[in-house]
Amino acid sequence: MIKSNFYKVFDVAVTHTYFLDTICKGLLYTASEETTYIMKRFSLKLKLTRNGFELYTDAKTSLEHLLNYITTTTGEKAFKFNVIIQEPYFYQFTNLPINQIGILEYTSSLVSSVTTFGTIILQSRFVPTEEADKLFGLTVNFEDLISSEANGEIACYQINFEARATKWEYYIINKSHQNLGELSIKSNTDITFGGPDTVRLQNGETAQLFSLENQLLALSEIPQYHFNLISSTEKNGTTRAKTVFKGLPNPNPNVLQVNTKVSPPLVASLMYVYV
Repeated sequence: MIKSNFYKVFDVAVTHTYFLDTICKGLLYTASEETTYIMKRFSLKLKLTRNGFELYTDAKTSLEHLLNYITTTTGEKAFKFNVIIQEPYFYQFTNLPINQIGILEYTSSLVSSVTTFGTIILQSRFVPTEEADKLFGLTVNFEDLISSEANGEIACYQINFEARATKWEYYIINKSHQNLGELSIKSNTDITFGGPDTVRLQNGETAQLFSLENQLLALSEIPQYHFNLISSTEKNGTTRAKTVFKGLPNPNPNVLQVNTKVSPPLVASLMYVYV
């Protein structure tokens, strides 16, 4: 068995509440031009993981000595990385500014919190730009890595993304032209929908609109909520209820409507149901 001489310099994990396992998918991690040069010159290795990446070195000296030497010979004081999105709907299902173009910046010196296990949660800074060529940039300062080593620790950084919460709207279109009576949306939770309100769609069809009342629901990779469309009719003084659509669809993150007349902008998920 060959024993590796490499040891970990730091690691980065990226989470996202949209995904069932919270592992943020669809991201491409690359080193900046300056960091790529440092990695080649000083034999640093980047290892991709399921939820981010790790940086390793085979230096025979302490990490402090190595990083100080890198600064002396190159003038660089940090490792820098860029993260690009490969998931097409990432901006739609992620809680990011919906009506602004920009990138996120993270640095090891801007810490949101530290978990009981020592994981360092980084805080984001949104930078408006004319064009977003990446999702975020990450700067890991040498002095912060040296500080972690002095405490006998390997720096473990974490970046967290949250799923976008939207106002769910169901448009019920009666294509069967049956008498559906009084419609309602029911579930085994305390989530309630207002309506129905009769509205006319852009294609000229008439629909019954149900909208979430006084709350927003987060988008998710796997449906988390189960709603049924119930029809109530009265016959001979007796009210009868039946399920006309069991398991209404959960939102498609690509079908959104943004109301910019309110602040912050209100994002709605539109779902069209034919019965």
